[in-house]
Amino acid sequence: MDNLYQRLDLNLLRVFDVLMHCRNVTRAAEQLNLSQSTVSHALARLRQALDDPLFVMTRKEMRPTQRALALAAPVRQSLMLLEQGIRQSASFDPAVSARTFRLAVPSSIEHGAVPLLVELLHQRAPACRLAVTELVHSDYEDTLSRGGMDFVVAFASGDHLSPRLKVEPWFDNAMVCLSAAGSDLPIRLSAEQLVSWSHVSTSTWGHNQTLVENWLKKKGLERPIAVWVPSFEALPKLLATGRYLAMVPELIARDFCHFYPLQQHQLSEPLRSTYVLAQHPLTEFDPALIWFRQLLNEVGDSLRPSP
Repeated sequence: MDNLYQRLDLNLLRVFDVLMHCRNVTRAAEQLNLSQSTVSHALARLRQALDDPLFVMTRKEMRPTQRALALAAPVRQSLMLLEQGIRQSASFDPAVSARTFRLAVPSSIEHGAVPLLVELLHQRAPACRLAVTELVHSDYEDTLSRGGMDFVVAFASGDHLSPRLKVEPWFDNAMVCLSAAGSDLPIRLSAEQLVSWSHVSTSTWGHNQTLVENWLKKKGLERPIAVWVPSFEALPKLLATGRYLAMVPELIARDFCHFYPLQQHQLSEPLRSTYVLAQHPLTEFDPALIWFRQLLNEVGDSLRPSP
């Protein structure tokens, strides 16, 4: 054990980290751009140095031993800290950078905020790119720690993000009601008026809709849902029939009322949804992500309705 650190060079630790993620020598070799025999040889060296098989073959995958599981987090953290230090040693120049920023968002943010973000990115970092994926029910710790994602936009009430992530409020947005133009509904609706119509529920994720349901439940009320849809795409045509109402974030309502014959109604009691930004602490001081977070905060500021 005296010369263990000398025998575990950085390349071996990188192979171990990727194997923990892939659980397959062939896939690990592809990800590392190495031959399969090179990865197998590296694994053999790791096993010899640590005096442990580390991974045991099963029918479906290579399963890590208890020793490997114990090493996984320290190795991942060490590699990320090294990567972070290397990145920090170089300044980030948005005017010339060609970096791809990766973001997971709910559908309301994809529709209401991503176009603004893309425009700012185009103006200030024209060679940078944005990869947006849909928010899913994940704690996101592993994805963020590995650099597969830079930030996650989630709901403050979601309760699914890992407690080890750096999570901060991004902005609040009021929930409002949409109806067809000319519906003769008042600008401000009570809970009783809201449930007197059939509704369209617009979510595969559910947090904004759950916010409304819980508010009504406290009053002993329940919306009659006539249609469930997975996104906002079909909403304008459904509401144009004049048969339905829909509860949506205000950032969605203002766009729809601008482009379609719809109108929005405030609730008699304020009901607000809070979006949060999640990031892994290991990337907190990455100069590029510090810059990108500032850009995200600009977008959040612009989405707050004028008083």
